Amino acid sequence: MDKWMKNNNFNKILALALSIILWTIVHVDTAPANQTTVNTESKTIENVKVEIEGFDSDTYVLTKDVDSVRMEVRGKKSDLTYKFSDAYRVWLDLSDVKPGDNTLPLMYSTPSGVTLDDMVPNQVNVHIELRTTKSFPVTVNITGEPAAGYKVGTPVVDPVSAEVTLPASDLGRVAKVQGNIELDGENEPFSEKKLKLYAYDSEGNELKDAVIEPSTVGVELPITLPSKTLPLDISFTGSLPGSLVLSRVTPEQDMVTVYGSTETLQNLSSYEAVLNLSSITAAGTEQLKLELKPPEGAGKIEPAAMNVSVSTAEIAQRTISAVPIKLEGIGSGLTALIIDPVSTSMDLTVSGAPTLLDQLDQDNISVVADVGGLTAGIHDIPLQVSLPRFITLQNDSPQLTVKVELLAPVTPEPSAEADNSTAVPTTEPSAEPASGEETPLEPSPTHAGESIEPTPTPTHIPAENAPTPAAGGNNAGSTGGT
Repeated sequence: MDKWMKNNNFNKILALALSIILWTIVHVDTAPANQTTVNTESKTIENVKVEIEGFDSDTYVLTKDVDSVRMEVRGKKSDLTYKFSDAYRVWLDLSDVKPGDNTLPLMYSTPSGVTLDDMVPNQVNVHIELRTTKSFPVTVNITGEPAAGYKVGTPVVDPVSAEVTLPASDLGRVAKVQGNIELDGENEPFSEKKLKLYAYDSEGNELKDAVIEPSTVGVELPITLPSKTLPLDISFTGSLPGSLVLSRVTPEQDMVTVYGSTETLQNLSSYEAVLNLSSITAAGTEQLKLELKPPEGAGKIEPAAMNVSVSTAEIAQRTISAVPIKLEGIGSGLTALIIDPVSTSMDLTVSGAPTLLDQLDQDNISVVADVGGLTAGIHDIPLQVSLPRFITLQNDSPQLTVKVELLAPVTPEPSAEADNSTAVPTTEPSAEPASGEETPLEPSPTHAGESIEPTPTPTHIPAENAPTPAAGGNNAGSTGGT
């Protein structure tokens, strides 16, 4: 051995062998530890959604206190860098869980090469209850205001009801199912095909766990100007040719609807329209177009136009005999007598379409003398003659009059028994009336048999021997409506 130790080559070989052994020991023992320390890193995965497995959602309602978790994981940098967050799964297995309250552990899975250090939280409190469903009518809550002057109508919802599903213990809290609309100066109808629905309790708090089916509804909300339906009155312009007259005027509808502010509408009682007759050239029936324009201050009118059936015919005349004269407006205590004409009636000659004249009689003619506001005495009163539409008087006189006497009530004579101490001596009363007293006048016989002679002129009928109106005379009477 000493011989080998003294051999220089042996010593060199031995030293080399020892060096190799030491190098191997150092690198084999320490390399794995150093490699792990250098290449392993940690990572935090936020908001990993908790999935539900094995749950019968058609029969039960699940309430849980955790929807997502935070995961602390570890692995090689390459594994952590190139793995997407959706490669990390967390789920809750409810396959064997019964209704009631339960605390359950969360299950997880990580990508290959990645381990879980921690998960917060790692368990979930769940409440499982039998699913209960009830139908509720859908209501619409409207806030805000439409444009000035417009009004909001009743919303039309489709469908009109929705089903709410909640645990049996919570379903009784549902007071209404409602969609919400906020207005901001709208001036036309509001339409929404998918208005979201919410469930509320009696205090207006939203029940956020409620499942509503359908979750949205369609709604139509009328937003219009206030409206008023008015009768249509038609007057005429233009001239009919030759001797034609109107016999019938029939619009497509006799009512129109006017839209406008409340202030404008409250002052309207009818709608006046003017129809131009100048296009009519021959007797018969024609369809004329009537344009309707909104009254001043109104927004619109419906319809904006309509057809009017207009029938015309050749003019004819007829005399209606002995039309009675009516007295109106007789003052309290007064008695009124018609003294001219004595017959208290008159004959009227009228013109119009033959079909209308054939239907005419005393019942649809009115001749009125208005003595309202007059005192006792004799007065010439203009007559007011009312005729059916499209019938006119034929007369040359500017007005028809009647002579009326108003009689004051008779004053009773004083009592024969008077107080002698205060009586003033008087003379015996004369057989003749005292000055200033009036006696009732009998109708003058000179007027008997007088008649009104009509003239062919198509204007007015004069009353023969018509006296001049008395002082403080009366307004001229109307010659009748058309």
